[in-house]
Order: sequence, then structure tokens, then C-alpha cells
Amino acid sequence: MTTSDANLLARTVLALATLICLAAPPLAAQDRWELVLAPYLLAPSISGTTTLGRLGGDISVDTGDILDNMEAGGMLRFEARHDTGFGFALDYSMMKLGKGATSQAGQIRADYDLSVFDAVASYSFGRDGNRFDAYAGLRHWDIDLSLEVLTGAAVGNLQRGGDWSDPIIGLRWQRRLSPKWRMMMQGDVGGFGVASDFTWNLMGGLAYDRWQNISLFMTYRTLGVDYETGTPGTPSYFEYDTVTQSLLAGVGFRF
Repeated sequence: MTTSDANLLARTVLALATLICLAAPPLAAQDRWELVLAPYLLAPSISGTTTLGRLGGDISVDTGDILDNMEAGGMLRFEARHDTGFGFALDYSMMKLGKGATSQAGQIRADYDLSVFDAVASYSFGRDGNRFDAYAGLRHWDIDLSLEVLTGAAVGNLQRGGDWSDPIIGLRWQRRLSPKWRMMMQGDVGGFGVASDFTWNLMGGLAYDRWQNISLFMTYRTLGVDYETGTPGTPSYFEYDTVTQSLLAGVGFRF
């Protein structure tokens, strides 16, 4: 895909999201809006390839290692949907890992900070117990990776990272299984060479609507991205081509 084609695609996705937002009724009409705020706990794993300058290779970090080294982590989702079907959603997830260790080079510390923020406009439709939410918007990534040698002859710090925004477009499907149980499936794609070469997201799970204004969620999410910046083989090069998988457990509060 050429740069002009990628820019045209990004403008198209953003225009679609803007049109949905403009068509939606004012949020001031609270009696016609359904609002959901849902915090989630994470149990993630990461696999793929990352390169910092001239150093890089395959990575594979399982859930146990991440939980052992996690300093902070979680996800928060806010969703608003109007009776007409128009709405929007904000989704923020973050993970901060830190670990000290001893190697032949001396005492070292590796740090990994990742945050992903989705902002999308949506339109809901459906019948006979099925509801679909078509959405479009942006996914913003912010990643910092650092390796610090604290003692020994090679004291120093290597730090790389990046932040960028990708257009995304996707669809969510919900199926009412019983008065209290829902099944959910969601998927989107994006990037298209605008910032990352490609990003994608798949998520599925169950919701238990046990109380009038509170629901419990158990889902599984897979989030992938292929991003690079700088010139390969130079200190400025940064590559992040990974898939993050995570079990999510959350509570949704409806207003």
C-alpha cells in the first residue's frame, strides 16, 4: 500500500467515525443513553519479535512471568449507547513490568511499559436476541522498553520505544442466551500502513447480568501489532511485532 493510499484510508475511517459522532444525539439527553463503566483485571502473555537499535530477537513471556514482574496493570472501558443506536466507546489498557537480575555484565534492570487507548464511534443494530455494533476510530499505542546495566564494566542504558495512532474498523456481536447470560464476540483490523503496518484485535467471552445495574464479564483477548520505525541496523531502529493474549475478568456498572 502506498503512502497516499494509506492516508486516504485513514481519512476515510476517521470521516466515518466523525459522521457517526455528528449523527448521534447530544449526551445531555441522559434518559435515552445507556452508560457502562467496566474495570478489568489482566492475565496476559506476549510473543513475537522486538528490536532495540542493533539488538533484537524473538520474545516469549508467559502469564506466570508477567504476573511475577508486573508493577501495575489493568484495563478500563467506558461505553455510551443511545436508544437510536449511535454511541461511542473508550478503552484504556496498560501494563508496567520491571525486573532486576544479575548477569555476566553486572546487575541489570529491564523495564517494559505498554499502554493502548482505543476511541471509537459506533452504531448498534440487530433483532431476535442478536445485537451488532459496527465501530470505527483510532487505537493509540505507547511503548517504552529499557535495559539498564547498573554495575560492572558495561554500565549504561539502552532505551527505545514509540507512540503512534492507527485507524481501526470493526464489529462486535452479542447474543442473548438467557435473561441473565450473554455471549460476546468482537474483532477489528487497522493500521494499514498509516503508522503500524497492521494491527488486529479479537475478543470473545460471556457476560452475566446478575443484577439490574451490574454485570460480570469473563473474556479472552488477542491483540496484535506490527510496527517499526528508524533504519534497520542503526541505533535509532525500533521494531515491535508482537501478539498479546490475555484473560480478562471485569465488572460492568450501568448508569
